[in-house]
Amino acid sequence: MAATSSSATIAIPGQLLGPASKFQPGPGTHIHESNLYSSLLGLVHVNQPTKAPGPVKRLNKITPAPPPAELPTISVSRSAVSDKRETLPEVGNTVLCRVIRITPRQAVVAILICGETVLDAEWQGLIRVQDVRATEKDRVKIYESFRPGDIVRAEVVSFLSPTLPFTRRFYADAAY
Repeated sequence: MAATSSSATIAIPGQLLGPASKFQPGPGTHIHESNLYSSLLGLVHVNQPTKAPGPVKRLNKITPAPPPAELPTISVSRSAVSDKRETLPEVGNTVLCRVIRITPRQAVVAILICGETVLDAEWQGLIRVQDVRATEKDRVKIYESFRPGDIVRAEVVSFLSPTLPFTRRFYADAAY
């Protein structure tokens, strides 16, 4: 069994871990131009090769040269950094939301639960007037369907990402 030395360094994707001449690539790493790089965000682990147990016997006859010593294996494990990840609503997910405010064309909601996962961050969504029910869409009045504070079950039908990459607005359909 290989001895493991785990340093407390965290690697990010693309970070140089060392030359390929000193380490063997392990899980979570890749080789580029004779260097090892991290493929994941996680903790760096260096596994030392095992050595033969017992003393080395001296031989009196000529033998071929011993194979070169094995190199330590370097790997990056994702699970050691954080097992908890934020679930993002995706198209087709069923969500539970709270109505925040109402306009004549839409209800603005805060998505609280995605599937069976309670979200840590609050994602904003919209329920448009045409997405309230499947039939007679032209007769729907948002203020007759929702009030601020209502809890609504809906399905995510699309999302809009404005210029900032981490601000998303999800469109939900309450008529699924």
